[in-house]
Amino acid sequence: MESLKLLIIGIVQGVTELLPISSSGHILIFSEILNISSSSLILTFFHVGTTLAILLFFREKIFKEILKKERITFLIKIIISSIPAALIGALFEDFISEKLRAIPITAISLIVVGIAMIIIERKSKKETEIEEVTWKQSLLMGVSQTFALIPGVSRSGITTLTGILTGLNKYIALEYSLILGIPILLGGFVWETLKLFFKDGQAIEFTTQNIFTGLIILLVPFCVGYLALHLLKKFKKSNWLTAFGIYRIILGVFLLLISL
Repeated sequence: MESLKLLIIGIVQGVTELLPISSSGHILIFSEILNISSSSLILTFFHVGTTLAILLFFREKIFKEILKKERITFLIKIIISSIPAALIGALFEDFISEKLRAIPITAISLIVVGIAMIIIERKSKKETEIEEVTWKQSLLMGVSQTFALIPGVSRSGITTLTGILTGLNKYIALEYSLILGIPILLGGFVWETLKLFFKDGQAIEFTTQNIFTGLIILLVPFCVGYLALHLLKKFKKSNWLTAFGIYRIILGVFLLLISL
């Protein structure tokens, strides 16, 4: 039964991490429904699969001609822009886990960012190349990631909106947002793994059940996430931010009603 619950959460993670509808918010909701933990550890491990999917999908944009000056500058830009959210996440980890992971907060975040999506989509510019993202645009998108520590905000959603407001095309902003998330998501995995292995001075014991559970947590979000990335390409010319914004508002209102 626990494996089935994790499978469901893995599918939800694979889809929602790559769409601007908040993976942490949806996992929190489904965790409540399925009565399963939504701790920072669980959320971080689920993020690994989708992060690997992003690496595979954008492998040419990330690794092609990696020793060229332009590519090195692009990667440095991504890493440095990820630092603010990483610092805030580490410093306020306990506060976020104990105070912010609540249905009403998630609901309000879904609604507020949903409204912003509908309004800001109209400001999207003509398409450019992802390598043309400036230092200013990258840093502002990186700083905006800190708001995604609040469940319901959506990391890809808030950074995409920030990218649009700084002059990027919405799809390029989304692409850059997904790549921008790689350092912080992988860094979070390393941080949580170190804490897990050395908790109480003892390394965790590997068992068949633990390995099976780990494979579910890794492979399901990876496979679903990779498929979701291919579907995202079809949204390129449609008003997909408005559609997701409406979905977020409906879901947020529903959550507020049931939490009363």
